[in-house]
Amino acid sequence: MFVISRTSSSIPPGESTQQLNSEQARSIVCDIDTRVCAPGVEFRLKATFKASSRRIALFGPSGSGKSLTLMALAGLLTPRQGRIEVRGQTFFDSEAKVNVPARRRNVGMLFQDYALFPHLSVYDNIAFGLKPVFGPLKQEHRARVDELLELCGLSVQARQRPAQISGGQRQRTALARALATGPELLLLDEPFTALDQPLREKMRAELFTILERFDIPMVMVSHDLDDVDHFAQTLVAFGHGRVLEVVDYEARRRSQSPRQILDPLFLAAQNCK
Repeated sequence: MFVISRTSSSIPPGESTQQLNSEQARSIVCDIDTRVCAPGVEFRLKATFKASSRRIALFGPSGSGKSLTLMALAGLLTPRQGRIEVRGQTFFDSEAKVNVPARRRNVGMLFQDYALFPHLSVYDNIAFGLKPVFGPLKQEHRARVDELLELCGLSVQARQRPAQISGGQRQRTALARALATGPELLLLDEPFTALDQPLREKMRAELFTILERFDIPMVMVSHDLDDVDHFAQTLVAFGHGRVLEVVDYEARRRSQSPRQILDPLFLAAQNCK
């Protein structure tokens, strides 16, 4: 379950209330315990971590619980018990019977397959979350879509449909749609898996630039070493439905290579039961 750190009545020496509140406003603390069932199969996710960096990577083998954790944060999976708090906002609290719907969490999500609407143009896909039930887009929303089209290099493709554009352009369309509503957190589920290697490198650089431009914190799911090394400040290593270790990746990279950090974690995840 995700929980944001809370203000304690006892303030540690040397730390002001303002400093503590500032840390709490950007922290994600995960303490989730839930079960996901399918015919003949049950998977238990019991994971705990805390991170206050702006770029968090959930790393581990396929089937270790990374994407389920991301879905819980987004509100697409309701845990059986615990809490979810993000940047000072309570999204879920089983004891208090609080469960904020996904549409009200102000979280943008980029799915692995991009999940674009095939019958809508690039423009309409990006504008989807901004459109009222009745009537046209507001002027400020049209300006927002135009800004994103330009920023993501999609102005020429604005009236084309997803089947008519390249894989990289589809990914940028999905990213622009996730950014259109001005989310406070961006969630990325294996965002480069569908791209070939040269395009992955290009899109990593473009995504990093956009994240810096909008100053949006992100949580990324990946088992790709290059993805983690490009984005992670904090690394949360998963294995068999639980968190094995939380790593200050930026600090470790000052003295170790990506493989020295990630290979032992991946091996531990494969061996854990």
